[in-house]
Amino acid sequence: MEKVMKGFGARDASGASNAPNVQVGDLPLKSSEVCPSKIKIPGKRAPLDLTLKTALQFVSSSSVKWCHNLSIAGPITQSYRGGSQNSRCARPGKEFLFSRALQSWVYPQSLLPASIISAMLSSTARGENEFLLKRYQDWEDSFQNLYYMLRKNQLNIFYVYTAQFVALFIRGNCLEKQPCNAYLSQSTRGIRSLLRKHGVRFSMPLCNAEVEQVTDDDLMEFSKIQTLNLGQTLHIDALSEVDNTTESLLSFTGNKSVHGLYDVLLNYKSFLNSLSATDVPVLYSPAPFQNGCLHIPEVICREMRKADTGLASSIGLDEEPGSAFAPPPGNMCYSMEIKDVVIPPWVASGICAAMSSDTDH
Repeated sequence: MEKVMKGFGARDASGASNAPNVQVGDLPLKSSEVCPSKIKIPGKRAPLDLTLKTALQFVSSSSVKWCHNLSIAGPITQSYRGGSQNSRCARPGKEFLFSRALQSWVYPQSLLPASIISAMLSSTARGENEFLLKRYQDWEDSFQNLYYMLRKNQLNIFYVYTAQFVALFIRGNCLEKQPCNAYLSQSTRGIRSLLRKHGVRFSMPLCNAEVEQVTDDDLMEFSKIQTLNLGQTLHIDALSEVDNTTESLLSFTGNKSVHGLYDVLLNYKSFLNSLSATDVPVLYSPAPFQNGCLHIPEVICREMRKADTGLASSIGLDEEPGSAFAPPPGNMCYSMEIKDVVIPPWVASGICAAMSSDTDH
């Protein structure tokens, strides 16, 4: 599992906790020529990938207009007729699989800018203070609900997303009683020291350097040296250079360590000053939870012209087929792009499964 998490904490230059875009399709594209930042994944099955995305692109030789129509119509439901001799009636159709794959549950539904949070914190208005207290209490209730759903085998994965780091809580098959694990990206010396102070055990599986072991005695000695100004240097953190990098990923194995991380995050306002003036962390789950809202990403479908050097976008699916700008039908392929601030892994894998399904749509 620790090898799977490689690259979990990767960010772009802007500091967002998201991995590069992923392209999945059945056409022989030269991705390095079209867009060097994309990763082309041929075939129908998506690999195990627990990183958070900002965009997904699917390219197919078959029309994806039905996906476009479904994304506009919103979620759909399907009833099952068990025992039917027709197998198509006993399993979900492609429309249902696609609609379900787009769904995530989040809290809060939208984030408040840091400037607004700061203004509300400094305000003396009673209503604004009550709003923030209620928002934080709702977040606590949501986080607790998700965590205990995980511990009770009612959920197998959820995320805690902040501007500083991302925490993943995960366990094995819900049908089996397996211990929980957790991972935290973009760790810093301050976070690691805080976790040690509260007795939370963790490892750094992606770090090649020797993990620092800083005790309270070390910190006290370092403070005395600074006070006496003896010109001496005490190097107490061999990993300061890997702070906020992929190598700073923290791994928490077993229920005790995971619960320790949960306690620290639950009280983040008291422990993490860097998050005290920001909105509450965003919670992402594949299943409904207390205070969670249904969230569906943006879906953009296009018809595209095939070319020797790659793909060039031509017309959207809302264009009339008889348009003078429309290329010949035999020279067309179809693209579906999904965009959002965060695209969780269950959306990516679910859409891959829906697009490769052999059921009729």
